[in-house]
Amino acid sequence: MSLAKQITTLVIAAILLGLGTRVVTKNDTPLWGFPQPIKLQPAPSFAAEGAAKPDSLFAASSQPYEVDLATAMVLYMKRTKSNIHFVDSREAKLYAEGHIPGAINVSYDHLDQDGQKFLELPKEDLIVIYCDGGDCHLSHDLSEWALANGYGRLAVFTGGWAEWAAETELIETAGEN
Repeated sequence: MSLAKQITTLVIAAILLGLGTRVVTKNDTPLWGFPQPIKLQPAPSFAAEGAAKPDSLFAASSQPYEVDLATAMVLYMKRTKSNIHFVDSREAKLYAEGHIPGAINVSYDHLDQDGQKFLELPKEDLIVIYCDGGDCHLSHDLSEWALANGYGRLAVFTGGWAEWAAETELIETAGEN
């Protein structure tokens, strides 16, 4: 057999082996590109009835809500009375440098170490998850993980830490909480 036929046979065998492995392991990673983050649904309007208790507008759902800075601020102000929790999904080092006051750090990249902190949050409470904002998908990934663990009242603050730090003075660093 010529060298070209041997190389062609090896390439075809490698492709078939790879595709077969995907089918057997039920891997949902797309063949091309990157996995898509979980889709978010729009947040309910605070102008609607029930605005006096904004967390009640966020009913349990199989899809997290997408919240902007204004909504995150309202939820932050109501967090104590309305059982709303903020979760920072970034690395511990970034959390220590600055985070939303009162937020707990559950790094999506270290769920093996931090996951228990998240699981201690009441499942019936509203949980607002954020990361760096922009292209950061840690909050999306963490919300998907939380859904799989039985949490249904989730909101992703898409502007994240970048928008919060730029627009507010409500910043806490390690040692302040």
